[in-house]
Amino acid sequence: MNRSILASLASLASLAAVAALAPVSLAYAQSHSHAGMSAQDHAAMQAPASGVVTTPADNAMLAAAPTAFSVTFPHAMALKTLKLTGPSDQSVDVAVSVDAPPATTVSAPLPALAPGAYSAAWAAMGADGHQMNGVVRFMVH
Repeated sequence: MNRSILASLASLASLAAVAALAPVSLAYAQSHSHAGMSAQDHAAMQAPASGVVTTPADNAMLAAAPTAFSVTFPHAMALKTLKLTGPSDQSVDVAVSVDAPPATTVSAPLPALAPGAYSAAWAAMGADGHQMNGVVRFMVH
């Protein structure tokens, strides 16, 4: 082969290597774009595809225990169940107001939480019978 063909092939290989790394670089930049944020800012950061936002946010690292759990929906829903599982893997059904009318933001008070890892499994229903559910994991330091 002549040298110009070899040089062209080497250039194409280099270009392919750069193109292959571009998605990795973009993913790294996006996942590290919140460096330097406080724990509270990080906890509030949430970008769900479903339009549902919870407080505490999924994967939140909290300096203080939350006193309530809330869910904001894209349309009115009523919180039907909330089960909290704590560091000792014991589950507690959290009391929710079953008579509360559907709203875009619903909440329920949480019991006093000691430091540790928690998950909150919730279920909600809209006035039209539409159901949604999810699980949020968070840690109290």
